Amino acid sequence: MFWAWLGRLDEHIGTPAPDTVGQTRGARFHVQWWVDPSGQFFAAQVMDATACGTWEVFHVPASTGKAVAGRSLCMGTAQALAVLDAMWGEVFEELLGEAAPSTRHPAFVELVAAGTSPAGVVSVQDDQARIARLQSDVAYWTHLAKTLDKASSARGGTYTPAVTLPPAHEPAVPPAQARQWALKDIAEWAQLNADRIIIQPRAISATKRSPYESPALLYQCLELLATEYTQVKTGKADRHAFKDKADAMGIDFRGSVDPSVAGELGDMYFVRVGGRRRFLDQHLAKGNSRDLRFCLRIYFCWDPDQQRVIVGHLPSHLPNSLT
Repeated sequence: MFWAWLGRLDEHIGTPAPDTVGQTRGARFHVQWWVDPSGQFFAAQVMDATACGTWEVFHVPASTGKAVAGRSLCMGTAQALAVLDAMWGEVFEELLGEAAPSTRHPAFVELVAAGTSPAGVVSVQDDQARIARLQSDVAYWTHLAKTLDKASSARGGTYTPAVTLPPAHEPAVPPAQARQWALKDIAEWAQLNADRIIIQPRAISATKRSPYESPALLYQCLELLATEYTQVKTGKADRHAFKDKADAMGIDFRGSVDPSVAGELGDMYFVRVGGRRRFLDQHLAKGNSRDLRFCLRIYFCWDPDQQRVIVGHLPSHLPNSLT
């Protein structure tokens, strides 16, 4: 069923023979596989040129005697994730009545090694993913501290003495609080953080004019892109670090609009960076209302040359059709 599903989308992909390891490239898919001698158990890594993503899927025997199955998105856009979910629903929905979903997702290379080695392989589980998430948290707070320090310096770098208790007859003075950034401060914030994230002038201008009523959330989202998203894109953090934090904030992360639609809307979904035209293919979203006071959208892309996020528009919706 799995190979037939691939074949419907790419006629060059067929069913491999049992007890083989190999790869094949079609018009859409580049597939690497391992199939056991019975032809019933397999692992595959699929690179999808149309959806711009790479994902893995497996159906293998377990030590309990019952088969397990699983899939994972290695990299790609929301479109690639949608293709993976569609495959899973069509191919494995009935199969999962007999094969249990796997709680651990071994990588394709692990399964190939296990399937082709007569002596088997030793699997060592460690805390690398947890360590990466903790390191991501440390980096976030470190960057936040640096940002506040830069903001303090920009305001004059005044020295704040240690807090001492006032005499009993004088009212206590509350401690100073961290700066609350307003939408009108976006240009200053962008300049202070230009080494971590690039905010286009048109995005700064749109933010200053916006009636959006939650500026604190807007700056938290920009910090999320400058820290977790950048660390994931540069390989310094686990790929789930960004999405887990976005989910905790109630922020949706997905593709912006189909490139063909973007091309019909002029330069709305495009920015020019270093002489090159970049497509704002991703966006963060919060809220479904069309009221500009309550709905947040941040359209951005990753610039591999500068290794930074480019924010092209915020905080309102961009049109997604000519109508």
